[in-house]
Amino acid sequence: MNLSRALVEHAHAIRYDTLPEEARDRAKYFLLDFLGVTLRAGEAASSRVLHAFIRKRAPQEGPCTVIGSDLRTDAPHAALANGGVAHAIEMDDVTTRSSLHPAVSVMPSTLAVAEAHQPDPKRVIAAIVAGYEVTNRLGNAVNPTSHYDRGFHPTGTCGTFASSVTASKMLGLSLDATANAFGIAGSQAAGSMQYYDNGAWTKRLHPGWAAHSGVVAAYLAQEGYTGPADILGGRFGFLHGYSDGAHPEYVLERLGEYWEICLSAIKPHACCRYNHAAVDAVVRLCKEHDIRPGEVKRVEVRVPETSVMVVIEPGAIKNAPQNVVDAQFSLPYAVAVALLRRRAGLEEYQDDFLRSQVHRSMIDKINCLGDAGMEKEFPDKWQARVRIDTARGAFEAHQEYPKGDPRNPLSWEELIERFHDLTGPVLEAGARRLLVERVRGLEKLRGIGEVMELVAVAERARA
Repeated sequence: MNLSRALVEHAHAIRYDTLPEEARDRAKYFLLDFLGVTLRAGEAASSRVLHAFIRKRAPQEGPCTVIGSDLRTDAPHAALANGGVAHAIEMDDVTTRSSLHPAVSVMPSTLAVAEAHQPDPKRVIAAIVAGYEVTNRLGNAVNPTSHYDRGFHPTGTCGTFASSVTASKMLGLSLDATANAFGIAGSQAAGSMQYYDNGAWTKRLHPGWAAHSGVVAAYLAQEGYTGPADILGGRFGFLHGYSDGAHPEYVLERLGEYWEICLSAIKPHACCRYNHAAVDAVVRLCKEHDIRPGEVKRVEVRVPETSVMVVIEPGAIKNAPQNVVDAQFSLPYAVAVALLRRRAGLEEYQDDFLRSQVHRSMIDKINCLGDAGMEKEFPDKWQARVRIDTARGAFEAHQEYPKGDPRNPLSWEELIERFHDLTGPVLEAGARRLLVERVRGLEKLRGIGEVMELVAVAERARA
């Protein structure tokens, strides 16, 4: 079987009118979250560099919005900037089984090409659902543990394929042209985990590059450029080249019986998802037992073994993060700030807080371990078990599913509250309320421009 063709046929056939209401709803739910995260992430230093790059190096006055700025450019460059910005603060949505971030490649490619070509907003919703189908299924199939072991970042690699599909749907490409775009995308799938060594910004670039590559692939296919027939399952294809333990059968598993977008999750904390269950457990224990930082003697945290290579090792970096990226991918740091502040939000992942070193003495009390029993249930469960020893005794908690997981979800009301919290510093209150209204009624709008005009310039809150 040609895996690539079968997946493309599935994605190409997705239409708004045939989607279940839950999938349509989740498309708008994750779109609002993406816009909120991207608006706030525009304040990051790496985001300012991306905006400067667009201002100096990309076409100006194009049809597409660079979110949170006054910039307009063409579709490929808007996708690059918006994807790169959205991933800067580690609060974009995530999946458990595929261990990747779908929105940050799917949304930028969809929105950029939609702005450039003005399809019906219902097609935007269908494209978002199709993008999640592709990136998540490929993440499942490539085997996240093996993919990471090989040094690849699945958000960047799998997102490239998804972006080619979403862009193709926005352009109204034929099935054959979409298949070519998909094949072309495979030669651009990239994302190295080497950023770990020095806290480099390149991880943030990966979804932007994926979105950009997908748009370019779709435009090339529209002009008649061809791609490999089976870029997934072929002898030199993605699953063979990027993994030592791929599961090709997961690409088409229960196709049409469930929708991957309904299995995706929100990230309430401003750090790697591997840390979230532990943060949830620590905050819960501190609140339930009124545990104060000064009484903490020792902390033990157990997580699935896959987490170790991402957020526990090497200990020299994880126990003494030197920059925000180091901190975002440090479980000891996340637990320390949760003990100190009963949260792990954007304030705890800023240069000023990191330089204050207030976390230093707490980190020394924390022992983080991989757990073989939990690994058997990973990636279905991204769980954690925490024990806090104090002078009053020991307190323990097990967090089976982190907050934001579809089995422990944020309601629409909670998501909207999160949206206002994120965008309050950068967008005026009236614009925030109108943006929520328009995203929730997306299928009724004349075009995506009614959404994008509200995120074109992020102004300091006046209310």
